Amino acid sequence: MRRLGVKGLYRVILVSNVVGLATIGALNLLTPLDYFRVIRVFISRRGGWEDFVLFWAAAALAGFLIQTVVLTPLRELKKALAAGDGTVSRGPLLRMLRRLLNLPMTCALANLGLWILLGSFLSLYAHFLWAASLMDSLFIFSRFFLIGLVAAGFSFFLVEDHLRANWIPVFFPDGRLSQVPGAVRVPITSRIRVLWGAGTVNPMIILVVTLLFVVWEAGTAATPVRALIRHVYSFILMLCVLYTAIALRLNLLVAKSIRGPLVEILKALKGVRDGDLTRRVTVLSNDELGILGDATNQMIRGLADRERIRETFGRYVTPEIRDRILAGRIPLNGEKRVATLVFADLRDFTPYVEETAPEEVITSMKAYFTAMQRVIRQHGGLVLQFVGDEIEAAFGVPISTETHADDALRAALAMRNALVELNDARTADGKPPFRHGIGIHTGMVLAGNTGSEDHLSYGLIGDTVNLASRIQGLTKSLKEDILASVETVGSLKGSFELKKEHPAMVKGHSKPVVVYSVVREEGEGR
Repeated sequence: MRRLGVKGLYRVILVSNVVGLATIGALNLLTPLDYFRVIRVFISRRGGWEDFVLFWAAAALAGFLIQTVVLTPLRELKKALAAGDGTVSRGPLLRMLRRLLNLPMTCALANLGLWILLGSFLSLYAHFLWAASLMDSLFIFSRFFLIGLVAAGFSFFLVEDHLRANWIPVFFPDGRLSQVPGAVRVPITSRIRVLWGAGTVNPMIILVVTLLFVVWEAGTAATPVRALIRHVYSFILMLCVLYTAIALRLNLLVAKSIRGPLVEILKALKGVRDGDLTRRVTVLSNDELGILGDATNQMIRGLADRERIRETFGRYVTPEIRDRILAGRIPLNGEKRVATLVFADLRDFTPYVEETAPEEVITSMKAYFTAMQRVIRQHGGLVLQFVGDEIEAAFGVPISTETHADDALRAALAMRNALVELNDARTADGKPPFRHGIGIHTGMVLAGNTGSEDHLSYGLIGDTVNLASRIQGLTKSLKEDILASVETVGSLKGSFELKKEHPAMVKGHSKPVVVYSVVREEGEGR
């Protein structure tokens, strides 16, 4: 965890005030005419320097005390973070976080208030004790006020930059700064206006006010015209140099506060385009860009959740079926369709379970179901459910195909071959081989979501399902591993080698059922 402290904030606030102090000193030094002659006379006499130094020492102490009070929320947050035991309730924590987000504005207003206080004190002091004219006193105050605006702007963006780099990532790791109630929100347009005001309006006002005073006292000044023009030129040059530097620095801070989040968002979106759903935007503000960053993260999380759903759903159905269901192109509330049902059941499985350790039974069943499901999916089938040692699969739903009967027979033949491969591996490991029977039937089904409101399950209902299960049961008495009904055989488009079996009675049907044992597909090697 990064170390948090307030020394860095003291430094950035000091920098903003030093900039203001250096600016006012340089401008006062080059101000045309002798506006500060009273100050220089006062300083030059006995004790004047001591009083001048005392004034700025008192100003520095007042500034330090004000900033100490302003930075109190950070100390409280640091204590809460150090405790780390959840003793701080939600209400007080929200208040501390709100004060953290409001700190840049609080520091800016405190700085501006300090400069206004200093300007008011010095202008009144000059007017009443130094015998300065009212115009000179107002001039002093205007200078302090305008420079105070610059110092306030600097402190706002410097403090904000420091908090974004150190404090906010610790207390807002998931962003959502905009959800803190009562926090000041500085829109992007306001930032641009501050930059425009500090870099354009402020120096223009200083120049206009200064020239106004020049014009005001030009008639009584003893300064030659050439010297006056030189003084004015030097003042304007210094004003341009200072405010160009100030505007450049503010421009970099404002640009960083806008460009940084935009770059983060663009990188995250590029990652989404490239399939990376793990990247997140680091949200460091509660303005429009912060809200946009939160929305981007929410979108990426939604896409990641959707992708997890797709991957999970894809374990049960083919990718084609999954994508069509998620896209809403498949009716799931019930429809009548002609489909082919496949039931597969392991033979002599009960004795195997009784004689084998439970762990081995589960492992063996998982291996069998995985092998069977793989070939069913490869042939366009949908595994509806695993019940005990039985598999129920469907072809022709939910995506309609003209070859669902052929696909079901091909899948059954592939299941036969997959079982041979599985048994080879089991025999090599000293395990008994598996045998299964597969029943296939084609007919009308009702397909759709079944189950409860809280637990839906895509399933098929109808006599076709029951008869497919009964045909699977006939594989035991007829001693064949794959049996297909006459309805399935009549729906075939391709050629298969089939052997007609004697009609047999099954439970639930009053007439004998005609079935065919499936030998192989025509053209398939023996």
